[in-house]
Amino acid sequence: MILTEADEVLLPGALRHNKGFATACKWYMDWEPLPKQWAFHQIEIPNMTFIGGIAAGKTFAVAASYLMDCLSIPYFGALNTSVTSTQAELVFEIAMSWIDQNERLEHLIEHITLKPFPMIDFKNFSYWHFRTMGKDAKFIRGSEYDRINVDEAGLDYEGLSLKRLRGRLRGKRPDKTIRMARLDVTTSPTDAPWLRDRFDRGTKGHPSAMLDLYRSIRATIYENTHLTKEQIHNMEADYTDEMIDVELKGLFPDYGMTTFPRRSLDACTSIDLDDEMTAAVRPETGAPKAGYRILEHPRHGIVKWEMPIDPRGMYVLAGDPGTGDPPKRNSPCVMVARVDRMPYEIVYFDWVFGHGSYMPFLNSFKYAIDKYQPVLRGMDATGTQKAINELAFENVGIYVEGLNFQRDKQAMINALSIAVTNQWFRWPHIKGLLFQMRHYRREDDKVSSRQPQDIVMTMAELALLCRFLPDEIDKEVQNRRVLRSRKRRTRTVHRRRK
Repeated sequence: MILTEADEVLLPGALRHNKGFATACKWYMDWEPLPKQWAFHQIEIPNMTFIGGIAAGKTFAVAASYLMDCLSIPYFGALNTSVTSTQAELVFEIAMSWIDQNERLEHLIEHITLKPFPMIDFKNFSYWHFRTMGKDAKFIRGSEYDRINVDEAGLDYEGLSLKRLRGRLRGKRPDKTIRMARLDVTTSPTDAPWLRDRFDRGTKGHPSAMLDLYRSIRATIYENTHLTKEQIHNMEADYTDEMIDVELKGLFPDYGMTTFPRRSLDACTSIDLDDEMTAAVRPETGAPKAGYRILEHPRHGIVKWEMPIDPRGMYVLAGDPGTGDPPKRNSPCVMVARVDRMPYEIVYFDWVFGHGSYMPFLNSFKYAIDKYQPVLRGMDATGTQKAINELAFENVGIYVEGLNFQRDKQAMINALSIAVTNQWFRWPHIKGLLFQMRHYRREDDKVSSRQPQDIVMTMAELALLCRFLPDEIDKEVQNRRVLRSRKRRTRTVHRRRK
């Protein structure tokens, strides 16, 4: 590897004991760390916890710190992982924005690959991987690393994945130097018990502090000098006081006596579904499977989730109309559950970006009808959505039962509460769904409230509709599904020549 004169000075200077991290970042990435981003890199402790609200600089801190370690330490192994592929790859996107067409960095990179997951290999034999960890970190095997960052680790309520990941931080590098063995957690605050315990262990002055092994940092959006006061004020305007504490100030939530038990919600959350989606849309070998689709927002998580239809299955469709955009209140939502087996499985979820119109919601609703041929379907047609079912018929040609929230809302919430408590549903790790259901309290459910609840209401509709399931699927519907499935296979499978 040929180093420039600047490399020969700056790369050794970036090592922690030389305290040149900020100078190196400015030269190589034209980026300057905020004080807590600098501290995140500089502290030499094996267990680092970085709690922060949105736009607090967590992801950029990880990208810069890991990139400088890979550049300055030969044979350094780094991994950025998370529950979902998109979340795991956010750091990769930031790193690539610095590397691409950057003469100061490109000569230090050996090659970059995207499949089966993004990887950056460096000229000094360091490597940096970006991939989903799977349930209990089952996808992370066979490799040894110096540093692992678990992005949005608070979404793992049990925290079992961290124990397995710790086992990947061991051994020596090929040049016989000892690996760093540092496990980082960067996340928005959640009420996962292990996360609060880990944070307390790294907090100076806390009774359970173990500062020789743990160190914790909390960053708020108000410390990010790259944002204007007006931008922060606009975010505050859309949030409740409780959401400001969690999402902007990085404080741990106190859900108190909410409607849906926390442990029941976690029991309904199936990481196996996320793993199935990952294996389908990003297979390690071969082409992606048909019928699967996932879209993730970098801050709000999954906004669209789509599984293939089983012609033998029975499906129920519900929708809560709206014209807003996630994660704000009045953001439309469409959901489909497969209900011919227990637990009922969410196979279609669309947190729709309305952009001021009902049409995106209606188009998504119609798409779900066409694909899943639901035996029951309904949408809220009261209040501000009055007669939306008639609008659906006039504009997109679909007939749907209008549900009366003003009359049946408590029955719907009761049906959902019973279903969740008994774990009759299962869904993937949808951040918006979990956030809304963990926060939901009947007494706070008012039109004047800024608390988002559109996903909760859609789930409540599903729960109510599931009480009226037919004994079996209409034969005509089932035959139509089988015919469509056969036609699809006919189009995609080549006939063998004799």
